[in-house]
Amino acid sequence: MKCAHVLGVPALWLTLASPALAQGRWPGRTAVFYESYDFGAGLVFDRVSEMIVPLGLTYGLGRLGNIALSSGYARVDLRSTDTTLGDQQVSGLLDTEARLSVNLVPGKLIMLVTGAVPTGITTVQQKELAILGALSSDVIGFAASSLGSGGNLGGGFAGALPLGRWAAGLGATFKRPMGYAPVLGEDAQLKPGAELRLRAGLEGPLARRTYVRAAAILARTSKDRIAFAGVDSTRNGVGNRLITYLSVNQGIRSVSLTVYGFDVYRGDPQIEATAIGAAKLPRGHLLALGGRLDIPLGARSAVSPNAEWRASDTAPNDTVTALERLGASLRYGVDVRHRLTRSAALVVQGAGVSGHIVQAGNRVNLSGYRVALHLELTP
Repeated sequence: MKCAHVLGVPALWLTLASPALAQGRWPGRTAVFYESYDFGAGLVFDRVSEMIVPLGLTYGLGRLGNIALSSGYARVDLRSTDTTLGDQQVSGLLDTEARLSVNLVPGKLIMLVTGAVPTGITTVQQKELAILGALSSDVIGFAASSLGSGGNLGGGFAGALPLGRWAAGLGATFKRPMGYAPVLGEDAQLKPGAELRLRAGLEGPLARRTYVRAAAILARTSKDRIAFAGVDSTRNGVGNRLITYLSVNQGIRSVSLTVYGFDVYRGDPQIEATAIGAAKLPRGHLLALGGRLDIPLGARSAVSPNAEWRASDTAPNDTVTALERLGASLRYGVDVRHRLTRSAALVVQGAGVSGHIVQAGNRVNLSGYRVALHLELTP
């Protein structure tokens, strides 16, 4: 019955949207993700499982632009190794996010208006905070590492500039998160700082069947605040984050090979706003390298084996500048895509994960898997 309850969320939304879908106005996507990971000795838990059911809809406004909506359902289960703590479970809706894209100059300049309604999980009990450390692990990369927030408002611009056979992209966005109380029964409110993001990208062909994409994002977040009884008592400065991405796609007869890498560097300590509490993060660095092979199987189907290696480093504390290895993982799997009709496609994903994390100087092995089923409607 748990599965029926989860599947009912996107099913209901798609049922309500079905008249518009029939008229070709609401392209939609939904999926069911389930992932489970086992950990060796050294943690307060030895298994974490997460089930996510995301849903996204887009409404076209003609030449003016479009509106995109997204939400979903999440459930996280943690099996405790601490007899005084007990097993933990958190479940509920995710935040409902909206984005309005307005074509100021069609094909060249877009204005963005964004927002999130806090329909997700913002407050939990003190005993459920053990889930925080599990979900925040970038070594694993959960499908949903944030289950909710206090909501936010934002906006920005994105533009494209043709450069011969290449194209450049520039963008700037601003987001103002709202405050919320992360722990039930405690008179403390987390007020995340506003964030400014500057984006730049370049893409184009290197050869007849070789295509390159590169992008960089610089994110700057203002001071976070934690208020007790309505009075700000803690202010923490946060530094820049630099995110870079590079991918190369090479066609080989009917097969397409893509290799990529991305790097996330956090320059200074900061308080990270999460769905179930505030975590103070020191300087850190995440590196990922991956590849994907797309092999067509007839006119309607394709199979795509893929793999990704990632490693995370962090400073032991605020006073140390040298980074130490926090963990590493290898994810390997295969996707199978089949076009059901001209307007519907089904994607089945399966992947395994192995690696380790470092806790209190000790190496803790991890292993697990992720399975997913996607449905895409593009009338």
